Amino acid sequence: MTDYELEEGLAAERTELAWGRSSLSLVVCGLAVARGLPQITTGGPEPIAGAFVLAAGGLAWMAGVPYARARSRAKRSGEHHLATQRELVLLTAGTVLVGLAALLVEMVLIG
Repeated sequence: MTDYELEEGLAAERTELAWGRSSLSLVVCGLAVARGLPQITTGGPEPIAGAFVLAAGGLAWMAGVPYARARSRAKRSGEHHLATQRELVLLTAGTVLVGLAALLVEMVLIG
């Protein structure tokens, strides 16, 4: 067994689950901000901010999950999947969207 095989384990599956959880939490947070839930927002509804966070969640999912699934498929078939430039650009965009959504939520809820 190579070092790569020992390292990998269930990393691809964990990565896919992590992107899914992060995206789902952004979607739920976006809905909460848009509806102005009193337990979450200090003011009233913020539909524009909520829509942005909701969209960021969907886009983050679209950016990360396909790469994670490609890694998972490669792992099951015994291949080594190297990220393509396109996949890295999508992952970077998804990460930036998550950061921007977090910044927007912080500005709306606290600022």
